[in-house]
Parts: sequence; C-alpha cells; structure tokens
Amino acid sequence: MTLLHRTAPDAALLRRAASEPAAFAELYLRHEAVVAGYLQRRTRNAEVTADLTAETFATALLRADRFSGDGPAIAWLLGIARNLHLHWLRRGRAEARARERLGVELVVLSPASAERVEALTEVDDPRSPLRIALAGLPEAQRAAVLAYILDDRSYDDLATELGVPAATVRQRVSRGLTRLRTSIEGARP
Repeated sequence: MTLLHRTAPDAALLRRAASEPAAFAELYLRHEAVVAGYLQRRTRNAEVTADLTAETFATALLRADRFSGDGPAIAWLLGIARNLHLHWLRRGRAEARARERLGVELVVLSPASAERVEALTEVDDPRSPLRIALAGLPEAQRAAVLAYILDDRSYDDLATELGVPAATVRQRVSRGLTRLRTSIEGARP
C-alpha cells in the first residue's frame, strides 16, 4: 500500500476504489474495527458480524459514487451497516425456515477467524485495539461515541440528555470516530 493511500482522505479513496484495490483496502483497514464493533454489539455473533462487515464494505464499493462529502466516511459506512443489520433481522426468520426445509447448514467461521472478529470488537478486554483507542478519547467524545454507536441512541436523544445542541453531539461523535480510526491505524502492523 502506498503512502499516498494511507494519507488520502476517505472521499479520495472511494473515488479510486473501483480501479485501485489498494485504495479500497486502505478504506477497509481504516474502518473495519468500528464497523465490526457496531455489528458485533447488535448481533452478538462472530459469524454474522463477519458476514455483515464484509457485506457493508462490498456495498460501499458498489455505491462509492454515492458518497458525498470530504470528511471521514465512517458515518456513511455505519449507515450501510445499520441498514444491512435491519435487513438481516427481517430476513432471518424466512431464511431459517428455508434452511430447515432444504436441510442446508449455516457456513461457520474457523475458530481463528471467529477469534479475530471477537478480538477486533471486544470492548471489555483491556488489551483490545478498540478498548485502547476508546480509552484515549476525551471523556465527552468517548461517551458520545459509545452511546451513539454501541447503544444506537439518536443525536437528538443524546442532546436532550446532555443539555447540548444535537450539532455538538454530532461533532463529538465525528471527532471521536476520527480519533479512533487514527489510533487503530497507528496500532496496526
């Protein structure tokens, strides 16, 4: 991966993603832990988390031209992840019935792959990259990120609770996610 890709803004990486695999790989590496953490908190299942994380990035690649803005793409990616999770919940019952009728089993991740997903997303383990990055955030940003991303609370709900404008909450979440990304990127080999 070139230094150009490591320093390029998300919007530039998305513009290059279809023709430059390294650009998309950089985008993936920047945001994988946060997207996977978001999905793991909702599904509590490493296999489903891995599937939905991959589907989130595949959808982002297909829809890269729809990204508008020049800031971090994490909010856009989390919106895709949220929609895919809701779709997964809706289709889950129908798929389970169809699998039973057809006698088809779910694909199961290898233990090593499941451990990797869990290591990426484990907030309770003090050694996890996500936990370490979260600990480095200022308290206001950490609280906003945890409430918005992990607890799925709305900006308006948090603004009311904290007695601040919704724009302040958005700013705290955005800055917190940017700092998380930077911290996690610095920790990767």
